[in-house]
Amino acid sequence: MGKLCFMLTCFFFVLAVSAPVNAEQPARDRVFIDTGIDHTFKARIRGTDTEISTSRYSIKGSYSNFILSYDYTDYSWDRDGDAGLGTGAGDPWTGLHNISLGARKNFFLNPEWILSLGGGVNTAFEKELSDSFGARADFSFIRIINRNWSTGIGAIGLYHPVRSRVLPVLTISYTSAVDHGLSLRLGFPETNIRYEFNDKLAAKTYFSYSGRIYRLKNDSRVQEKGYFRDRSFKIGMEVEAKPVRAMAITVGSYYLFEREWEIYNKNKNRSQKERIGNTPGINMNLSWNF
Repeated sequence: MGKLCFMLTCFFFVLAVSAPVNAEQPARDRVFIDTGIDHTFKARIRGTDTEISTSRYSIKGSYSNFILSYDYTDYSWDRDGDAGLGTGAGDPWTGLHNISLGARKNFFLNPEWILSLGGGVNTAFEKELSDSFGARADFSFIRIINRNWSTGIGAIGLYHPVRSRVLPVLTISYTSAVDHGLSLRLGFPETNIRYEFNDKLAAKTYFSYSGRIYRLKNDSRVQEKGYFRDRSFKIGMEVEAKPVRAMAITVGSYYLFEREWEIYNKNKNRSQKERIGNTPGINMNLSWNF
């Protein structure tokens, strides 16, 4: 019952932050759609002969303050039996799904301060949805120093049946005063530096941390009704081209490091931990604004 109440609270939080501040505020009625493919090259599970590569296919849409996204990660295994992930023949898993709904709203408290609220729910799973839901909520106070610089401080809360935590949020942002040029955001879980050459071309370099917990299927050979946690750090570079005003094409490459896998049983107790080798990857995205 406590978990259900928490999920309902987060859901209504998402709805609340999407409501307009007042009736005079114009609605942001533009639709944004982004599709992407991401491929990570082969890497070895350390201490074994098993190698894995992944391809992720994603689609994301936003309207007003809402963002809805779906991605599917396809796993390719070489010598999977050497990894010790489960028993019997066959790949430990082949494909994992993730669906998320989120929202964000900024409240202008005065000319110098902004309150930013965000929240969302997601489900990450191999086959069954039960016990796969997670949620997040965050807030930050943003101080506008001048037309170029701003800072932010806040916190983010993450909930999942396996692992929940609260983390601080600290950011420093810079935006060029002219139409194009340099912009940067220093913070966690992502830091990025972007440079716009003109209306049609931009480049970005970034550093980020990502982690996700998937619910394994009921008859998983790894852990029946168990969980798989994947986390890593990423550093990369992207180039964005806009052939027309409403469309953007992004291509990039990156490097994953400090990769770690954890397996949990259905009682949410960790049963296995693996280190994965560092590896490069490539990505491409196509987005539209309507």
